[in-house]
Amino acid sequence: MNNQFRVYNQKQYRPFMTYIFLGINVAVYVFMLLKYNTTTDIMALLEMGANFSPAVIIFNEWWRLLTAAFIHIGFSHILMNGISLYFLGMDLEKIHGHGKFTLIYLISAIGGNLFSFAFNVNVSAGASTAIFGMFTSYLVLAYLNPDSPIFKQRASTFTVLLVLNFLNGLLTSGIDNWGHLGGAIFGA
Repeated sequence: MNNQFRVYNQKQYRPFMTYIFLGINVAVYVFMLLKYNTTTDIMALLEMGANFSPAVIIFNEWWRLLTAAFIHIGFSHILMNGISLYFLGMDLEKIHGHGKFTLIYLISAIGGNLFSFAFNVNVSAGASTAIFGMFTSYLVLAYLNPDSPIFKQRASTFTVLLVLNFLNGLLTSGIDNWGHLGGAIFGA
């Protein structure tokens, strides 16, 4: 773990994968606005690659399990996910390094979309599958480093955020809790 703390403390370290993922999300959002004049229309979402189980099965479009993680439904969706990705990603990429961070992000995104594919009947999209995986990666870091007050504090904070987000998903329609749960499991 010493190497990870050394990297974390370097002032010149740039979390470029966080910037790349954030840039892709924003670029897809802007592209959808320019092409479809909306980011909320079901047909536009499907054409862009949102997750939808029948399309995956009938048309063999398994790539949707990845592309859905870069599509957002409305401004508040991309704003909240973008803010979360920026702050979590900057921190986690410094801790894990570019490669491991990229794996956590992509495995969480695909894993969350696998859960959504298996258990959700609606069209779904968003980076929150990956974000929930980043939350749970802190829980694992705290478990693996029990003497770290930083990891312990962040794990406590992110546990509260996970619980609140799952409760919000149960009480609010249009939130894919299955995707969130899958992202959290795969992120761990």
